[in-house]
Amino acid sequence: MQTFEIKGEEHELKLTLKAVQHLNGLYEGNAFGLIQRALTGDIDTYVEVVSAGLFHTEKGFKKSDVIKEVEQAIAAEKLDLDQMNRTCYAVVADSFFYKKTVEKMLSKDPKARKQIEELMK
Repeated sequence: MQTFEIKGEEHELKLTLKAVQHLNGLYEGNAFGLIQRALTGDIDTYVEVVSAGLFHTEKGFKKSDVIKEVEQAIAAEKLDLDQMNRTCYAVVADSFFYKKTVEKMLSKDPKARKQIEELMK
């Protein structure tokens, strides 16, 4: 379970229908574009994944709130690329909704699978 602290509270990042619809609409290729960006450590995708993962809280967090928290965490050296990668992987690629598709994609490239598994340790 991945969490994110925002406005002094820690929240679980979960995908809901609304979150999936939002994320799938962000990139060319829809879900496949999202998966690719989530696996490559894209910081903008991290912000989007966290924002969408907070939808379920129904607390009305805005993307600008997430960006502010990310900026502060990076400045305080509490958030790095490794943590962003692991969060995106856990919330997207390893989620119930996307996992089977990711597995099929990675099964065609064992070298890529091994590299991703090493990065996510």
